[in-house]
Amino acid sequence: MKTPLYLALALSCLLGVSGCGRSDRAESPARPIGKRLAFGEHEIYYEVHGQSSRTLVFIHGWTGNLQVWKNQSDAFPGYRCIGIDLPGNGQSSRREGVPYTMELFADSVRAVLDAEKIDQAFFFGHSMGFAVTEVFAAKYPQRCLGIAAIDGAHFEVAAGPGGPEKFQQENAAFAAGMTNEAAREGFIRMLFLPDTPAALQEEILQASRTVPLSIGQAMIAGVGTDWKFFLPRTVDLPCLAVYSPAYQLSPTYRDDFARIFPQVEYHEVPDVSHFYMLEIPDRLNQLIADFIARH
Repeated sequence: MKTPLYLALALSCLLGVSGCGRSDRAESPARPIGKRLAFGEHEIYYEVHGQSSRTLVFIHGWTGNLQVWKNQSDAFPGYRCIGIDLPGNGQSSRREGVPYTMELFADSVRAVLDAEKIDQAFFFGHSMGFAVTEVFAAKYPQRCLGIAAIDGAHFEVAAGPGGPEKFQQENAAFAAGMTNEAAREGFIRMLFLPDTPAALQEEILQASRTVPLSIGQAMIAGVGTDWKFFLPRTVDLPCLAVYSPAYQLSPTYRDDFARIFPQVEYHEVPDVSHFYMLEIPDRLNQLIADFIARH
């Protein structure tokens, strides 16, 4: 995450879609319980699948929605699964001209947990959704049984003078460039592989287009606003990290990640795009099932 290009890749990829692709999961998901929750000046839409004292929370990312997790929502018997449309996204309310920060998103997740009377859960963040998860873990560690970076956007602000300013400047420059649909589309297409199904690509793009670019820009700027959460740190929680080739990670990324998350279980999934929860859900679901069983 140390270059503007990687920052852009990390921020762009958190899209939710209604979903098609190389799915290896045949079952149709059960009908969820959809709910709406007032949260300050926002309204949050979320869905609950199943009933259990053990809960999995799935968090999408930039200009996305909870449907990116459609192949995970009913895949874990014995667990309650909750998908959340973050404020400004999906079926949640959209308000122009207000801040959309990672802290706001983390607090909206907390509001859902409070409404459902959930003390602790596992949290799974796809792309920028992992930045939300990191902020949640920083603010409410006692509520985290474990966290997961599913091709997660993970940021580090350089320590010392000028680090926060540089981080904010890179975010501001990225947001300023996201001014039209051509920029949005080009940005998203960087996260596909040459063989990513065309229908899946179009589903992802259509889902993103439902969120106004002004809100998308506010979300990018919000990452810079929340720089204090991305200073050098140690997160001593069970962590699952699963990454695809889409991010073009540096050779040292795995070791750098483990330095911050000493309890990480790290996996690389080759030959699949950033949206592998839709393309090869059974492989991801097995990794998740093994992780939650151990914790």
